[in-house]
Amino acid sequence: MLFGKINGLEKKISKIILGNDKKKKYISASKLWDFYYENGGNTFDNSIYYRNGESEKLLGKWIKSRGLERNIVLISKVGEENSQPSEILSLLQISLERLQSNIADILILHHHSKQVPISEYVDALNEIKSSGKIKLFGISNISKDRFDESLKWSRKNNKIPFSIINNQFSLAKMEKPLWPDCLSIYNNEYIKYLENNKIAHFAWSSQARGFFIKESFIRKFLRRKFHKYLKDCFHSLENDEKRKKAEELSNKYNCSSNDIALSWVINQKFPSYAIIGPKNKSELKFSMNSLNIVLSDEDKKWLNLI
Repeated sequence: MLFGKINGLEKKISKIILGNDKKKKYISASKLWDFYYENGGNTFDNSIYYRNGESEKLLGKWIKSRGLERNIVLISKVGEENSQPSEILSLLQISLERLQSNIADILILHHHSKQVPISEYVDALNEIKSSGKIKLFGISNISKDRFDESLKWSRKNNKIPFSIINNQFSLAKMEKPLWPDCLSIYNNEYIKYLENNKIAHFAWSSQARGFFIKESFIRKFLRRKFHKYLKDCFHSLENDEKRKKAEELSNKYNCSSNDIALSWVINQKFPSYAIIGPKNKSELKFSMNSLNIVLSDEDKKWLNLI
């Protein structure tokens, strides 16, 4: 496993973060989590909304049964598009109760109201941090300008700023939003901003929903509805060219195209982490092979068409 560090959190953070939005049964989920942890993974991405909280309950049970409260990095996500700053604490408390924990290492605003000044969210999160219920906080689906506004306001008013951005990011550029308010960092201006300010980024849909995975004709036929959805989100001439280049590099490194694409995400010039959502141990093992691939600067530049 590869790791990174973020100021304010004493624990190291695995570069591949395990997303828990699809966990339905404890037996299968625990096998997946055991394999991830045994292979060095220690960071778990959760949301109060994943399966109406059932995923959090399963993970909380697993953490307690393994006695890993102090060993893992626990991420909680709360907030909808109309959630107010005053509601965050109560939502976090619900999440923590499900996770059987008194504290979340990282709290991320899953969604937030664009009609509310960003300073009000910063104030609310500072209060929650002061209460000892979180160590770091971040925000998802935020524009560069709004995030920069939050940093300037935090500096001016002596507040702890957001430590993490949690937008979409993958080698394949998101052409159509997966849902109405979701945002990507994939443009030159945003990426340079992260590089210059050394801002940590947790990428969701880091594998572009399987865009770089080769599938048999039969499997594509069986998943034709999914592939139409995938086409709407990620298919473009530019992304098709990236996939071809990833395939070429996969021959050079004797790996899969997906390994190339995921390695590209976690090896940026800013602190870049990839959230993945495998359904089982086999899918997790497949994705974790990307950790063995070290792309050269020339490779990364060649892949990046923006």
